[in-house]
Amino acid sequence: MKDYYTYLEELNHSERTIKTNVYNIDKLKQWCKTKRTNPQRLTYRQLLNYITHLKTTNKPETINKHIWAIKHYCTYLIEEGYRTDNIADDLKVRGERKKVFHNLLTSDELEDLFYSYETDKIWKDNFYYRATAKRNKVVVGLLVYQGLLSNNFKSLEVEHVDLRKGTIYIPSTRKNAWRKLELKPWQIIELKEYIEEVRPIIQDHIGSHDEKLFPLNTPQFHTILHPILKKLKTYNQKVTNNTHIRASVIVNWLGQYNIRKVQQMAGHRHILSTESYKQDNLESLHEAINQFHPLS
Repeated sequence: MKDYYTYLEELNHSERTIKTNVYNIDKLKQWCKTKRTNPQRLTYRQLLNYITHLKTTNKPETINKHIWAIKHYCTYLIEEGYRTDNIADDLKVRGERKKVFHNLLTSDELEDLFYSYETDKIWKDNFYYRATAKRNKVVVGLLVYQGLLSNNFKSLEVEHVDLRKGTIYIPSTRKNAWRKLELKPWQIIELKEYIEEVRPIIQDHIGSHDEKLFPLNTPQFHTILHPILKKLKTYNQKVTNNTHIRASVIVNWLGQYNIRKVQQMAGHRHILSTESYKQDNLESLHEAINQFHPLS
Protein backbone atom coordinates (compact mmCIF):
# COMPACT_ATOMS: atom_id res chain seq x y z
CA MET A 1 0.00 0.00 0.00
CA LYS A 2 1.40 3.41 -0.96
CA ASP A 3 1.07 6.27 1.51
CA TYR A 4 -0.77 9.54 0.92
CA TYR A 5 2.49 11.40 0.34
CA THR A 6 3.47 9.06 -2.51
CA TYR A 7 -0.03 9.41 -3.99
CA LEU A 8 0.38 13.22 -4.14
CA GLU A 9 3.85 12.87 -5.66
CA GLU A 10 2.38 10.78 -8.47
CA LEU A 11 0.00 13.67 -9.23
CA ASN A 12 3.07 15.83 -9.91
CA HIS A 13 2.26 18.27 -7.13
CA SER A 14 5.05 20.52 -5.89
CA GLU A 15 6.88 19.71 -2.66
CA ARG A 16 5.25 22.71 -1.00
CA THR A 17 1.73 21.65 -2.08
CA ILE A 18 2.32 18.10 -0.89
CA LYS A 19 3.53 19.26 2.53
CA THR A 20 0.53 21.59 2.88
CA ASN A 21 -1.88 18.78 2.01
CA VAL A 22 -0.25 16.31 4.38
CA TYR A 23 -0.31 18.95 7.13
CA ASN A 24 -4.02 19.60 6.55
CA ILE A 25 -4.84 15.89 6.68
CA ASP A 26 -2.83 15.57 9.90
CA LYS A 27 -5.05 18.34 11.31
CA LEU A 28 -8.12 16.34 10.27
CA LYS A 29 -6.73 13.20 11.92
CA GLN A 30 -6.08 15.11 15.15
CA TRP A 31 -9.67 16.37 15.17
CA CYS A 32 -10.98 12.87 14.44
CA LYS A 33 -8.96 11.53 17.37
CA THR A 34 -10.67 13.96 19.75
CA LYS A 35 -14.04 12.80 18.38
CA ARG A 36 -13.02 9.10 18.50
CA THR A 37 -13.66 8.89 14.77
CA ASN A 38 -11.74 6.96 12.13
CA PRO A 39 -10.71 9.52 9.44
CA GLN A 40 -10.86 6.79 6.79
CA ARG A 41 -14.58 6.32 7.55
CA LEU A 42 -15.49 9.98 7.93
CA THR A 43 -19.14 10.69 7.05
CA TYR A 44 -20.48 13.72 5.25
CA ARG A 45 -22.11 15.00 8.45
CA GLN A 46 -18.84 14.61 10.35
CA LEU A 47 -17.03 16.48 7.61
CA LEU A 48 -19.50 19.37 7.95
CA ASN A 49 -18.86 19.38 11.70
CA TYR A 50 -15.13 19.55 11.02
CA ILE A 51 -15.64 22.49 8.63
CA THR A 52 -17.68 24.24 11.32
CA HIS A 53 -14.73 23.69 13.65
CA LEU A 54 -12.34 25.19 11.08
CA LYS A 55 -14.55 28.26 10.64
CA THR A 56 -13.78 29.41 14.18
CA THR A 57 -10.16 30.23 13.33
CA ASN A 58 -9.82 30.20 9.55
CA LYS A 59 -10.85 32.28 6.55
CA PRO A 60 -12.94 30.71 3.73
CA GLU A 61 -9.90 30.55 1.44
CA THR A 62 -7.95 28.53 4.01
CA ILE A 63 -10.92 26.25 4.73
CA ASN A 64 -11.29 25.51 1.02
CA LYS A 65 -7.65 24.41 0.95
CA HIS A 66 -8.45 21.98 3.76
CA ILE A 67 -11.45 20.70 1.77
CA TRP A 68 -9.26 20.33 -1.31
CA ALA A 69 -6.80 18.22 0.72
CA ILE A 70 -9.63 16.06 2.10
CA LYS A 71 -10.99 15.57 -1.42
CA HIS A 72 -7.61 14.23 -2.54
CA TYR A 73 -7.36 12.13 0.61
CA CYS A 74 -10.76 10.54 -0.11
CA THR A 75 -9.70 9.82 -3.70
CA TYR A 76 -6.55 8.19 -2.34
CA LEU A 77 -8.63 6.07 0.06
CA ILE A 78 -10.95 5.04 -2.79
CA GLU A 79 -7.98 3.94 -4.90
CA GLU A 80 -6.62 1.94 -1.97
CA GLY A 81 -9.98 0.27 -1.37
CA TYR A 82 -10.85 1.92 1.96
CA ARG A 83 -13.74 4.04 0.68
CA THR A 84 -16.31 3.96 -2.11
CA ASP A 85 -17.34 7.63 -2.07
CA ASN A 86 -15.74 11.09 -1.98
CA ILE A 87 -17.62 13.16 0.60
CA ALA A 88 -15.63 16.31 -0.22
CA ASP A 89 -16.39 16.31 -3.93
CA ASP A 90 -17.90 19.65 -5.06
CA LEU A 91 -17.91 20.94 -1.48
CA LYS A 92 -16.89 24.58 -1.09
CA VAL A 93 -17.20 27.28 1.58
CA ARG A 94 -18.71 30.51 0.30
CA GLY A 95 -17.06 33.84 0.88
CA GLU A 96 -13.71 33.25 -0.79
CA ARG A 97 -12.49 36.22 -2.80
CA LYS A 98 -13.38 35.78 -6.45
CA LYS A 99 -11.10 36.54 -9.36
CA VAL A 100 -12.21 39.54 -11.37
CA PHE A 101 -10.69 39.84 -14.82
CA HIS A 102 -10.63 43.15 -16.62
CA ASN A 103 -10.72 43.87 -20.35
CA LEU A 104 -10.96 40.25 -21.39
CA LEU A 105 -10.82 39.46 -25.08
CA THR A 106 -13.89 38.11 -26.85
CA SER A 107 -13.63 35.03 -29.06
CA ASP A 108 -13.70 37.29 -32.12
CA GLU A 109 -10.90 39.46 -30.73
CA LEU A 110 -8.82 36.38 -29.96
CA GLU A 111 -9.30 35.07 -33.48
CA ASP A 112 -8.40 38.49 -34.92
CA LEU A 113 -5.03 38.21 -33.18
CA PHE A 114 -4.33 35.00 -35.07
CA TYR A 115 -5.34 36.32 -38.46
CA SER A 116 -3.58 39.64 -37.91
CA TYR A 117 -0.22 38.02 -37.21
CA GLU A 118 1.87 38.51 -40.34
CA THR A 119 4.37 36.00 -41.65
CA ASP A 120 4.80 36.46 -45.42
CA LYS A 121 5.66 40.15 -45.31
CA ILE A 122 8.38 39.75 -42.71
CA TRP A 123 12.06 39.34 -43.54
CA LYS A 124 11.45 38.06 -47.07
CA ASP A 125 15.20 37.94 -47.73
CA ASN A 126 16.07 36.11 -44.51
CA PHE A 127 14.93 32.48 -44.46
CA TYR A 128 15.51 32.06 -40.70
CA TYR A 129 13.48 35.10 -39.61
CA ARG A 130 10.69 34.09 -41.95
CA ALA A 131 10.78 30.60 -40.41
CA THR A 132 10.56 32.01 -36.88
CA ALA A 133 7.64 34.23 -37.96
CA LYS A 134 5.77 31.14 -39.16
CA ARG A 135 6.63 29.36 -35.91
CA ASN A 136 5.35 32.34 -33.95
CA LYS A 137 2.01 32.23 -35.75
CA VAL A 138 1.62 28.58 -34.70
CA VAL A 139 2.34 29.72 -31.12
CA VAL A 140 -0.29 32.47 -31.42
CA GLY A 141 -2.85 29.90 -32.52
CA LEU A 142 -2.16 27.75 -29.44
CA LEU A 143 -2.44 30.86 -27.26
CA VAL A 144 -5.78 32.12 -28.55
CA TYR A 145 -7.55 28.82 -29.29
CA GLN A 146 -6.17 26.40 -26.66
CA GLY A 147 -5.14 28.85 -23.92
CA LEU A 148 -1.62 27.47 -23.44
CA LEU A 149 0.88 28.92 -20.98
CA SER A 150 4.64 29.24 -21.35
CA ASN A 151 5.41 26.01 -19.46
CA ASN A 152 3.00 24.11 -21.75
CA PHE A 153 4.96 25.12 -24.83
CA LYS A 154 8.23 23.93 -23.29
CA SER A 155 6.90 20.39 -22.78
CA LEU A 156 5.31 19.91 -26.20
CA GLU A 157 6.84 17.35 -28.55
CA VAL A 158 6.11 16.58 -32.21
CA GLU A 159 4.38 13.31 -31.29
CA HIS A 160 1.84 15.27 -29.23
CA VAL A 161 0.33 16.68 -32.43
CA ASP A 162 -2.06 14.37 -34.27
CA LEU A 163 -2.69 16.06 -37.61
CA ARG A 164 -4.92 13.23 -38.82
CA LYS A 165 -7.29 13.49 -35.85
CA GLY A 166 -6.82 17.25 -35.53
CA THR A 167 -5.83 17.16 -31.86
CA ILE A 168 -2.94 18.19 -29.63
CA TYR A 169 -1.96 16.52 -26.36
CA ILE A 170 -0.86 18.88 -23.58
CA PRO A 171 1.29 17.09 -20.96
CA SER A 172 0.66 17.68 -17.28
CA THR A 173 2.65 20.31 -15.40
CA ARG A 174 3.25 20.97 -11.72
CA LYS A 175 -0.08 22.81 -11.52
CA ASN A 176 -2.22 21.49 -14.36
CA ALA A 177 -3.41 18.08 -15.52
CA TRP A 178 -2.85 16.69 -19.02
CA ARG A 179 -5.53 17.25 -21.65
CA LYS A 180 -6.18 16.60 -25.32
CA LEU A 181 -7.65 19.53 -27.25
CA GLU A 182 -9.12 19.89 -30.70
CA LEU A 183 -7.29 22.04 -33.25
CA LYS A 184 -9.03 24.45 -35.59
CA PRO A 185 -8.85 23.36 -39.27
CA TRP A 186 -6.63 26.33 -40.13
CA GLN A 187 -4.30 25.45 -37.24
CA ILE A 188 -3.82 21.99 -38.72
CA ILE A 189 -2.69 23.54 -42.01
CA GLU A 190 -0.24 25.86 -40.22
CA LEU A 191 1.10 23.05 -38.02
CA LYS A 192 1.61 20.69 -40.96
CA GLU A 193 3.73 23.26 -42.78
CA TYR A 194 5.58 24.10 -39.57
CA ILE A 195 6.45 20.51 -38.65
CA GLU A 196 7.41 19.39 -42.16
CA GLU A 197 9.14 22.49 -43.53
CA VAL A 198 9.73 25.24 -40.97
CA ARG A 199 10.83 23.35 -37.85
CA PRO A 200 13.79 21.62 -39.60
CA ILE A 201 15.10 25.04 -40.69
CA ILE A 202 15.02 26.30 -37.10
CA GLN A 203 16.60 23.07 -35.81
CA ASP A 204 19.51 23.33 -38.23
CA HIS A 205 20.03 27.02 -37.47
CA ILE A 206 20.23 26.64 -33.68
CA GLY A 207 21.80 23.17 -33.70
CA SER A 208 19.05 21.47 -31.73
CA HIS A 209 17.62 18.19 -33.02
CA ASP A 210 15.54 16.86 -30.15
CA GLU A 211 11.85 15.95 -30.31
CA LYS A 212 10.57 19.25 -28.95
CA LEU A 213 7.82 20.81 -31.05
CA PHE A 214 9.44 24.19 -30.56
CA PRO A 215 13.25 23.78 -30.58
CA LEU A 216 15.09 26.13 -28.23
CA ASN A 217 18.69 27.03 -27.52
CA THR A 218 17.64 28.46 -24.13
CA PRO A 219 15.74 26.89 -21.20
CA GLN A 220 13.25 29.77 -21.17
CA PHE A 221 10.35 29.76 -23.65
CA HIS A 222 9.70 33.35 -22.55
CA THR A 223 12.41 34.48 -24.98
CA ILE A 224 10.04 33.44 -27.79
CA LEU A 225 6.79 34.42 -26.07
CA HIS A 226 7.73 37.95 -24.98
CA PRO A 227 8.20 39.45 -28.48
CA ILE A 228 5.05 37.64 -29.66
CA LEU A 229 2.95 39.19 -26.90
CA LYS A 230 4.52 42.58 -27.57
CA LYS A 231 3.48 42.32 -31.20
CA LEU A 232 -0.04 41.14 -30.33
CA LYS A 233 -0.49 44.24 -28.22
CA THR A 234 0.04 46.37 -31.32
CA TYR A 235 -3.00 44.63 -32.82
CA ASN A 236 -5.14 44.98 -29.71
CA GLN A 237 -4.22 47.20 -26.74
CA LYS A 238 -6.29 45.00 -24.39
CA VAL A 239 -3.62 42.31 -24.58
CA THR A 240 -1.49 42.37 -21.44
CA ASN A 241 0.22 39.01 -20.96
CA ASN A 242 0.02 35.23 -21.41
CA THR A 243 -2.21 34.82 -18.33
CA HIS A 244 -4.65 37.45 -19.60
CA ILE A 245 -5.06 35.66 -22.94
CA ARG A 246 -5.56 32.30 -21.17
CA ALA A 247 -8.19 33.86 -18.87
CA SER A 248 -10.00 35.22 -21.93
CA VAL A 249 -10.00 31.78 -23.55
CA ILE A 250 -11.32 30.04 -20.41
CA VAL A 251 -14.06 32.62 -19.80
CA ASN A 252 -15.17 32.25 -23.43
CA TRP A 253 -15.21 28.47 -23.01
CA LEU A 254 -17.47 28.85 -19.98
CA GLY A 255 -19.95 30.65 -22.22
CA GLN A 256 -20.03 27.65 -24.58
CA TYR A 257 -19.55 24.48 -22.49
CA ASN A 258 -20.50 23.08 -19.09
CA ILE A 259 -18.05 23.67 -16.27
CA ARG A 260 -16.82 20.06 -16.12
CA LYS A 261 -15.83 20.13 -19.79
CA VAL A 262 -14.05 23.47 -19.30
CA GLN A 263 -12.23 22.05 -16.27
CA GLN A 264 -10.86 19.28 -18.49
CA MET A 265 -10.03 21.63 -21.38
CA ALA A 266 -8.19 24.04 -19.09
CA GLY A 267 -6.31 21.24 -17.32
CA HIS A 268 -7.57 22.27 -13.90
CA ARG A 269 -7.00 19.55 -11.32
CA HIS A 270 -10.05 20.58 -9.29
CA ILE A 271 -13.31 22.33 -10.07
CA LEU A 272 -12.65 25.30 -7.77
CA SER A 273 -10.01 26.59 -10.18
CA THR A 274 -12.52 26.59 -13.03
CA GLU A 275 -15.25 28.18 -10.91
CA SER A 276 -12.95 31.11 -10.18
CA TYR A 277 -13.21 32.10 -13.86
CA LYS A 278 -17.00 32.44 -13.77
CA GLN A 279 -17.94 36.02 -14.59
CA ASP A 280 -21.73 35.72 -14.27
CA ASN A 281 -22.07 38.14 -11.37
CA LEU A 282 -19.77 40.67 -12.97
CA GLU A 283 -21.66 40.51 -16.27
CA SER A 284 -24.99 40.94 -14.45
CA LEU A 285 -23.62 44.01 -12.71
CA HIS A 286 -22.50 45.54 -16.01
CA GLU A 287 -25.92 44.83 -17.54
CA ALA A 288 -27.67 46.51 -14.61
CA ILE A 289 -25.44 49.56 -14.87
CA ASN A 290 -26.08 49.83 -18.61
CA GLN A 291 -29.83 49.41 -18.15
CA PHE A 292 -30.43 51.82 -15.31
CA HIS A 293 -27.47 54.17 -15.61
CA PRO A 294 -26.69 54.48 -19.33
CA LEU A 295 -23.68 56.59 -20.21
CA SER A 296 -25.27 58.08 -23.32
